[in-house]
Amino acid sequence: MKNIAFLIAILSLTSVHAQNNNCSKFYASQEGKELIIHQYDKKERLSTITEFKVTDVKSTATQSVITIAMNLKDGRNNKSIVTSSFKARCSGKTTRLDPESFIAPGILDQYNDMEYSIRGDDISFPNSLAIDQELPNASVHMSVNAGIMNINMTTNMLNRKVIAKEQVTTPAGTFDCYVITYTNELTMGMTTTQHSKQWIAEGVGMVKEETRKANGKLITKSILHQIN
Repeated sequence: MKNIAFLIAILSLTSVHAQNNNCSKFYASQEGKELIIHQYDKKERLSTITEFKVTDVKSTATQSVITIAMNLKDGRNNKSIVTSSFKARCSGKTTRLDPESFIAPGILDQYNDMEYSIRGDDISFPNSLAIDQELPNASVHMSVNAGIMNINMTTNMLNRKVIAKEQVTTPAGTFDCYVITYTNELTMGMTTTQHSKQWIAEGVGMVKEETRKANGKLITKSILHQIN
């Protein structure tokens, strides 16, 4: 199950400029769009680099399905760790990620000979945000039948709320952002609670994100490094 929780956080929270009428402006829908996000560890050292690219968009009058390729790389040597792709579905100017899309296939390869199931609630990104707005909770649960034992992992994203507007500068530029806070509960035998803050800009998507322990100590930080 290595890196599953980390990949869920990346896949479910990353977004770029949307130009599709069915989709939220806070998620990718322009074919060929690329962005690069740098993730830092608790000592603020570069740990991984995640490259995203919108590779396909299929639209009808009421719905669009977006395919996004992901390449997760080691920040120390720039070597690829895992490549994957996932889909987002847009309707009514809201973008939703299916729970099954949160788990990278590169991670699931180790369970090819086992029975597993993935279920949960979609993560949604509406077309408009406002201070004090509450966003729907989301969750994903994965169960693996490993023969002599079952492996269960659950991630709950709770208390999602827009708390402020702030200006943020990264190597990709300076952005006027909505600030969203939420709580992650990660359960795999025991439950770990983490608190996250995310900065999202219209026409861009995620610009910055910080995840901290209950005592306020930094766990990870993500920065939008480049948009192509």
